[in-house]
Amino acid sequence: MKRNVVHILLLLVTAVLIFGASRLDMSPKKSYGMPQNINPIKIKDGFLYYDSLKLPLDKIPKVRQLHTLAKKVVGKWYKMYTAIKIEESGNDGQNSYYAKAYYNLVGMRYPRKRKTTAIRMGNDYYAVYANWYEGMIDFRYYIDYMEGSFERKFNRQPQNEVEFINHIYGSYNIYSQWKNDVFWILRRHPLMRDTL
Repeated sequence: MKRNVVHILLLLVTAVLIFGASRLDMSPKKSYGMPQNINPIKIKDGFLYYDSLKLPLDKIPKVRQLHTLAKKVVGKWYKMYTAIKIEESGNDGQNSYYAKAYYNLVGMRYPRKRKTTAIRMGNDYYAVYANWYEGMIDFRYYIDYMEGSFERKFNRQPQNEVEFINHIYGSYNIYSQWKNDVFWILRRHPLMRDTL
């Protein structure tokens, strides 16, 4: 008798758990993988093709070329990407060690929680990429992740680069000089004419 009651209770608990699990929405809130809205970008034989650009994946492009491509890959935060690239790895011909050795143009650290295109962790926890384009894609993943963080904190999307940079400051980079430099680039660099 006792055994039958235990079996009936286990059957009821199992039925309740199955019913509850069937009603859960397990679909991801954000889609991951390669961004879907970048169809015009083609990768073939070690080159990236976009619009009139033909860029070798193993050679860091000029800032203007990155800026043009970032409009498509990074979306509305493309100017922020360009400003951070200039601050982190230098302007044309002044690329940092991490840009040259790791294809890490914007100083990304190897992430532990979010989707990434990084192939491994390098010195000082910097992310290492197979090419500079995968580093740009990873920045897009980071931006998507941090937009979610901003939205959870403020119940809205960031309205401009100032808000977003203030939000990522402290986790992306802890130095006030970094933030001041990025704001300076956004205000004064020729590619940023309509920012801030």
